[in-house]
Amino acid sequence: MSAERNRIHEHSGPSGTVFGRKLAHAELNALLTLEGEADSRACVLYTTTEPCPLCVGAARMADVGGLRYASREPWAGSAAMFETVPYLRRANLGLLEPEDQRLEAILVVLLVERYLRLEPKVLPSFLKLYEEVMPQATRIARNAHASGLLGTMGADSASAREMLETLDQLISFPT
Repeated sequence: MSAERNRIHEHSGPSGTVFGRKLAHAELNALLTLEGEADSRACVLYTTTEPCPLCVGAARMADVGGLRYASREPWAGSAAMFETVPYLRRANLGLLEPEDQRLEAILVVLLVERYLRLEPKVLPSFLKLYEEVMPQATRIARNAHASGLLGTMGADSASAREMLETLDQLISFPT
């Protein structure tokens, strides 16, 4: 088993991981630490967010047997490449898209709210795409950002569970 996180903004990391670079994605680091430890075809790569082109390629190159992600990512998500790129299609990788609509919405709220705080140059295009694909989660993220909800919870040392429960209460789906 291997577990990792995004280390793009970190200045150090465990031996064998990538850190402090744009390539320091969680999926890439998980695959790097897995290398040589197990039969990769028996492994499934679990990710929070739909992998980008780099991570899709890394999963294929690592020859993992499956890939599961909890939330779509309309900006850079590239799982469709497994259907459209012949080399990736040949992998016969078991791909499982999001199964829990509420969890996906919570994860999208967290991601969009973080982008709103970071204000990257691509923010307008990013938000436009998210609003088209996931309007409710994007609206909730905008409201959470405007109210300072997550920042306040962080300052109050709220647990991850408390943050998730709070966000879950903001999300409603028709029954």
